[in-house]
Amino acid sequence: MMPPQAGPHPQFQSPDEVPPPPRGPGVLTPFAAPPRDRDLRGLWIGLGVGGLALVLCCIGGVVGIAFLLPYADNVAKSQIVSVVDVYLGAVRDEDFVTARRQLCDAEQRTHTVAWFEDHFAAAPVTDFRVDAADVRITNNDITVAAQVQQNGRWVDERYDMEQAGSRYVICGGID
Repeated sequence: MMPPQAGPHPQFQSPDEVPPPPRGPGVLTPFAAPPRDRDLRGLWIGLGVGGLALVLCCIGGVVGIAFLLPYADNVAKSQIVSVVDVYLGAVRDEDFVTARRQLCDAEQRTHTVAWFEDHFAAAPVTDFRVDAADVRITNNDITVAAQVQQNGRWVDERYDMEQAGSRYVICGGID
């Protein structure tokens, strides 16, 4: 071992020995303060705020779904009404190709453009009314009521609809 040297900093005999703090004002000890017991109040406040946020999110989701379902129903009804509206508008304008496109495949096979020309030659459609309130959806059955003016008088018509892929088509009530 080496003998201690004289000077501003004393030398230590053993590496396990802790050095004394330096002399002078404003000197900090070279070690941190010992840990103290943590206050659990902050933890409980944090858990309470997190739980409240979770409850509010759940309530918001339920309320959002409650408002979204009627909106989705109205969107579907407006799409259904649009198909019947396009169909009757095309029949009124004697655009039977467009009218035929609004039919399902089975109805298109039995209702050719010539059928439309023959069928509506004697009683052409001059006006019509279709309203989303006249759409009835029960289970998988969709029915649309419309008022159609032919030869000066109003006739009530019912169109059976079905969903073909992402769009709705008329699949009954055409005759």
